[in-house]
Amino acid sequence: MPGEIRVLFFATARQAAGWAESVLPCDDSGLSVADFWDRLQTENPGLTPLRSSVRLARNHEYLTGDEWIHPGDEIALIPPVSGG
Repeated sequence: MPGEIRVLFFATARQAAGWAESVLPCDDSGLSVADFWDRLQTENPGLTPLRSSVRLARNHEYLTGDEWIHPGDEIALIPPVSGG
């Protein structure tokens, strides 16, 4: 039985996806960050232009490109913030 990754969308990522939260099914071996993005973009093509600028946070800590995402993790898509 596959697990789930909870995905939270903020700011422009929320606008591109069309919702604030979703669930991505995942088997027990997890997903690399690249595989996570590929699956997410397949389900939400509007996120494609944001891939290079959005940061991912797993369970409230930013991810690097070589980490793995596992069932039960919460991933937040955090676009760049501007302001002064």
